[in-house]
Formats: sequence, C-alpha cells, structure tokens
Amino acid sequence: MDVEEAIRARRTLKVYDPEPVPAATVLELLELAVTAPNHHDTEPWRFVVVGPETIDRLAAAVDDPKLRRSRTAVVVVQQVAADPAVAEEDYAACACAIQNVMLAARGRGLASFWRTPRSLHQPDARALLGLPDAARVVGVVHLGRPRDGFPTAPCERSAVAFTRVLP
Repeated sequence: MDVEEAIRARRTLKVYDPEPVPAATVLELLELAVTAPNHHDTEPWRFVVVGPETIDRLAAAVDDPKLRRSRTAVVVVQQVAADPAVAEEDYAACACAIQNVMLAARGRGLASFWRTPRSLHQPDARALLGLPDAARVVGVVHLGRPRDGFPTAPCERSAVAFTRVLP
C-alpha cells in the first residue's frame, strides 16, 4: 500500500481481534514514529507499549473498560519543555509521531484508534505506566487486526470547504 492509499484508507476502528500485535511489529511502527518532524530535534516523544496483562491492570486501576478495546496499545507521552512555545511545538511533534504510527499500521493491515482518555492522567495510571510527574500524556493508540475488516469506501472529504487561497 502506498502512502496516499494508506492516508485515504486509514480510519479509526474500535473493535479488534483478540490477538496482540507482535512486539517486533510495534517496534517497526515506533521506528517510523520517531521520523516525525520535531523543531530543533527535541525528540519529545516517549512510548510505553502495553500488552494484554498491563492493559487489564490499567483498565481496572482507573475504571476505564475502554482501555481493553485492543490487546496492544502504545501510550504516547511528551517530555514537556520549560519554554511554552517549545512545549507547544513538541506536542505537535508527538501528534505527528502518532499519525506516522497510525499510517504505518494501516499499511501493515492493522487498525488503530487514538484516544486521549482522562483516566490516563490519574495517579494510579501514571504510577502503573512509570510516568514522571512532568510528562504529558498525549494519548493511547490502540492497535490490532480489525475484527470486522476495514471500510471499503475511501474518505471523500474535500479540502475545498476548509481552504482559502490568497493572492
């Protein structure tokens, strides 16, 4: 699947097969994540890959059953810079890294779902994930084979409605 096809075919899917994604595949996705643009090469992203056991413990600890949607997930965390302008750019870099993961996952026949649950901000979640106090949770990306397959129709959204062209 080429890049344009992956972009048009990527959809948020929320129901997965129960099989975890192999660790080697997740690492391939994260190798692509860190190629995302990041101003001044700050490399603000940190990743916590969670498998079935940790997902179950986390979901129980924070009373968030939606964390069990997939059996493999990546929690993306930002190392927050002291300078607010840099911190904002770094958040955007983390979002770009997530998009890289999701597009690369689609190219490998995997579905994904980016959530930003409040439950991951709870002290129990942060402790279970081993997150420093200053780290910002950008989101959790669920990964897996889609239980019901992928939608067949590509996205038909057009940029025309959202664009002004100035001379």
